[in-house]
Amino acid sequence: MKLGSLEAFCAAVEEKSISAAARRMYLSQPSISERLAELEREAQVPLLKRSQRGVEVTPEGTTFYEQARKVLDEVKALDFSLQNLRNKDNMKLRFAACELVGEHLLPHWLQRFERKVPGVRAKVFVGNDPEVVNAVGSGEMPIGIVASDDRCDSFERAPILNDELVVVVGPTHPWAQQQISPKDLPDEPFISREEESAIKEITEQTLEEMGGVTLNVRMELGSTTAVKEAVEAGMGFSLLSRADTQREFEGGKLVEVQGFSIPWSFKLIRHPSATLSLAEQRFYEFLLNARELTKSAPRNRAR
Repeated sequence: MKLGSLEAFCAAVEEKSISAAARRMYLSQPSISERLAELEREAQVPLLKRSQRGVEVTPEGTTFYEQARKVLDEVKALDFSLQNLRNKDNMKLRFAACELVGEHLLPHWLQRFERKVPGVRAKVFVGNDPEVVNAVGSGEMPIGIVASDDRCDSFERAPILNDELVVVVGPTHPWAQQQISPKDLPDEPFISREEESAIKEITEQTLEEMGGVTLNVRMELGSTTAVKEAVEAGMGFSLLSRADTQREFEGGKLVEVQGFSIPWSFKLIRHPSATLSLAEQRFYEFLLNARELTKSAPRNRAR
């Protein structure tokens, strides 16, 4: 069984299209089709179904894909290890992340990445969005993640995790048992992040576009953790990232209120002239392609 055929099959499954798989592998469409046909002849079971919409995986193909993906990941990791033996600098991973990602999401992502690529030496800078942009723009860090793509016009950008800012209250707050609308927001004290926080900027911009809804700001705090603690203590409500607040929802410390939310996404940025080590290139690809980043989790919603 040829690795090239496995690569073509996995690309077709993940892209849901033979033509898209060909573009991804920098091959012609007939070459991809030939590899897939060879693989199915060897497998002696149908792995893909062709249609005008693209390709769909058969039940047999789903089982085969899971094993094929593991094989390709192992081969890639082995090749990476061999290259690292020749060049120790390839293990360096320099990265900048906004606070929401750096403090709560990135540790889990790095743990998953290091299982795929052992031996990485990570140097991570965590700051607010402008600080991350400055770190990438100055060349100090070749890649980074931001919550707002303001001031990022000169970078390569790609969304990697869709999220929402949701209304969050403590479990004893009256809103914990009801649904609200935007017009209800000024009625309760609001616990805000500090100036230059992406959450604050996006919230204010969205409310301005909705007709100038004015929040009753009770206090501004310098970290998301402090905001969560103030909300949990019953001092007011806030708008926080659902992905970042999932643990508090599941533990019953905070409640997500229905009726209003603000869609947003975290963006991966890269300076066009940045030179990446092998570890940095692999991490960049991991963030773009890893479906682990968008795994859903149970939510504790207001009733």
